[in-house]
Amino acid sequence: MDIDLQLFKNIMQEGKTNTDLLDSYSPNQFKSKERMVKLINELDILNEKSEIVILGSWYGSILIPSFKKVKEITSIDKNDTVIKVAKNRLFNHYNNVDFITADVFNLGKHTSRVQNARLIINASCENMKSMKELGVLYNSKSYFAFQSNDMTEIWDSVNCVKSIDEFKKQLPDNAKVLIEDELEDDRGTRFTLIGKL
Repeated sequence: MDIDLQLFKNIMQEGKTNTDLLDSYSPNQFKSKERMVKLINELDILNEKSEIVILGSWYGSILIPSFKKVKEITSIDKNDTVIKVAKNRLFNHYNNVDFITADVFNLGKHTSRVQNARLIINASCENMKSMKELGVLYNSKSYFAFQSNDMTEIWDSVNCVKSIDEFKKQLPDNAKVLIEDELEDDRGTRFTLIGKL
């Protein structure tokens, strides 16, 4: 990944007092996001005119810089604290990122962003209801890249899956899987599904 010097300085400064941010750059997080990015890039679906939406983005630590050359990235998370840190202290020098505090399942005026994006990413499906329940996906022709895991011991994991087949059952009915992947880390297995709505 190409991390610019300013972002590195911002991470170092914020990380002095924010262990949650440091966790977003943990080896396991890095490994799983790097794998997702590699698989997305293999599809060759993005260019400088593409718009991406990241659902449940947390800080956007790894995904935002990985796709910094697209036209626009919309980073959505319901935690206003992480959105403010990402916007004001991590990626304040990025001009193509819009940070939105919202519940993914109650997007209101932001619904069209998800519906019209070239790519919808959710690397934290285990932390929310099934993507099958996200109505906006049924009216979209976007590509998607979703990740979940079987790590039920993590405190905010409310919707873990035991297998890639169980994860597929959480996709909207209009989803066609193009790539599926499993990745072991020191806590369990991360499952990735990439495809087209």
